[in-house]
Amino acid sequence: MVLKKDKQILYFYMILVTIGITLIALAIMKYIVEVNEPRGYLIILIGFVLTFNYINYLEKKAGISKKIIWIRNSVYMVLVGSLTYFLYF
Repeated sequence: MVLKKDKQILYFYMILVTIGITLIALAIMKYIVEVNEPRGYLIILIGFVLTFNYINYLEKKAGISKKIIWIRNSVYMVLVGSLTYFLYF
């Protein structure tokens, strides 16, 4: 029972991280659309990719299965892509 509770807490925080990263990605897209500065694109992209890779590393260390990580990443990409399209273009 304790183990199940620990997994529920991990999944809860995984959902919170996904929401936070989604909001950051939307803010990045708004910045890119409004400012339109080519030099900033690379810095933003590299920082975002490094942050996302670190979060994936932490999730693997926490014992979350690869299947769950792939599902979360897929949902994240669809969510960010569709919200970006509808909000900024």
